Amino acid sequence: MAHDFWQSIFKYQNLGFDPIGWISNCSNEVDNLTLDKSFEKIKHNSWADLSWFDSFHYSGKSPDITRRIYKVNESITEDLKNKKLISLMRIHNEVAEDQQSLSHLLDDFYGRKPPKHPLRRLVVSTTSQYDSQFALVDYIDTHRGNKLGYTAINISSGKLIDPDEEPDSIVNTSIALASALENLLLLGCTSGFKIIPIYDAPDESLLDKLRSNIDMFAAKYDLLLDDYSSLKLGKLFFGATAYAHSTKELPVRYDLIQPGMVLILTNKFGSLTPLSIYTISQIGEMNSILGKHQSIDKNIKDEIIKSLTQPRFSLGKIISKYCAGFGKEFDTNANIVGVYPVGSDGILALLNLAKISNAHIIINELPIIHEELAKFATDEFLVSNSTASTNGCHLIISSEELAPIILEDLKKHNFEPQIIGFVNDKEKPMVTINNNINKYVAAKHITSLFNISTQIA
Repeated sequence: MAHDFWQSIFKYQNLGFDPIGWISNCSNEVDNLTLDKSFEKIKHNSWADLSWFDSFHYSGKSPDITRRIYKVNESITEDLKNKKLISLMRIHNEVAEDQQSLSHLLDDFYGRKPPKHPLRRLVVSTTSQYDSQFALVDYIDTHRGNKLGYTAINISSGKLIDPDEEPDSIVNTSIALASALENLLLLGCTSGFKIIPIYDAPDESLLDKLRSNIDMFAAKYDLLLDDYSSLKLGKLFFGATAYAHSTKELPVRYDLIQPGMVLILTNKFGSLTPLSIYTISQIGEMNSILGKHQSIDKNIKDEIIKSLTQPRFSLGKIISKYCAGFGKEFDTNANIVGVYPVGSDGILALLNLAKISNAHIIINELPIIHEELAKFATDEFLVSNSTASTNGCHLIISSEELAPIILEDLKKHNFEPQIIGFVNDKEKPMVTINNNINKYVAAKHITSLFNISTQIA
């Protein structure tokens, strides 16, 4: 089995792709905390205001998108009139792991662009191969007209793949496409879903197969598709830009978050850990460590992969139900005031939410799926953050009165939601959590950012 596994790994590597680089962090993407800290090192930053989403008013027409591909050591100097932008970079691991190097790279690339439209949404993917690096910018031209709602837009890479699958498998293509839709659903988007794939491969035969996979995914979920050309770099890549519309106010009024509001987690943390451990178990050299723990049932692994390939449109409908009507005042007792994606960031999402809402959040409970496995992965330093999660795991802030109704709706659509904490005050951003966090997060640079309390039940 180990021989077959390594044959598969070498096949991916020969195509210019890192098939197991995601294992320790449960993602090939740089987490939001690292990105934020890199941006803090940039002294004169007028070109970015990073966020987990970007949006603009919807006037009944879809935006026009112009795509440009660059080398990572270039600089954006062109001035495309009236354009917003969204961007994805694929950079070498050594740069991604050094905050100062990452800061210099980002500032050199984006810092010379016209500052009229700050960059809001940026995803940075990693690679161990220098010649697999690139930068992509989608320039977005919006349309004037009567404002009917919002268009939300997102960009994503394939955060991970299933190395048991062939490079031309629809599974790996679907993981990347579903990931691009996830944040749109969390914002309550319910219509006009369109995907603009980001893909590449060394030969035309594999490119044709990837295009076929993209077509099948779009047809399966009745999505609109703009099939731009491949990256033309000759290296395997999966990703996508996606946008959709909402005729409601977006649930991102972090300024309305007040003490006493509660924090809902839509699904338990930690659903990606079994996938990392399963993949590690295929590496023969690791068997001496994994011998201390029972093997991962392949059915569990397959369920995780399935969840990564299927967008949960029910989430968008549920969120939209509790959003204020477009142009209407928020009713904090009847509307969701804040949402935030968890995904592979895991409990780091709590810190990010506290920061953007300037709130002190107290966490009473840290629900972890496959809890014993998470502890094992942490004890053996196999996974840096065992709270990393799959699609469908998100944070929602609402009034205490509204929360039970939201919970009930989520349960009807096969989520396992629960209230995990509450907003204590709005004096400064902080997350207070009980000391069992160390059982699930091996990375001390993460746990040190939390206020640890032994008094929380």
